[in-house]
Amino acid sequence: MTEKTVLIVEDEGLIALHLTETLENRRFGIIGTVHSGEMALQALEKSPKPDLIIMDIGLAGSLDGIETARKIRQQYTIPIIFLTAYSDKSRMEKAKELSAVEYLIKPVTEEDLLTAIRRALDGPAP
Repeated sequence: MTEKTVLIVEDEGLIALHLTETLENRRFGIIGTVHSGEMALQALEKSPKPDLIIMDIGLAGSLDGIETARKIRQQYTIPIIFLTAYSDKSRMEKAKELSAVEYLIKPVTEEDLLTAIRRALDGPAP
């Protein structure tokens, strides 16, 4: 089986590093770790498309994770898992509008992350 690839969009360095190490230990290929929506869009233009995107909602730069996901959805059918430190209803509703596979609240356990990834990769394309 070909290894599945992931683009990590997370502006907190320690969280991005932890996600990268966790996924690499589970034999996922990390095609990139970027800290802004703008960088995520550039990465998708320049590199092979990932099987999955893990996207923080609060990002550095002018695009938040929800707006970045909206732009990604206009061009690609890549499943997106949102990460956030916030669980307010407004953000959750916006994430649902974009057909996010999962909306995980930080800190995320490895088990919750892997369960969300399995759902994203085994489920229908968004």
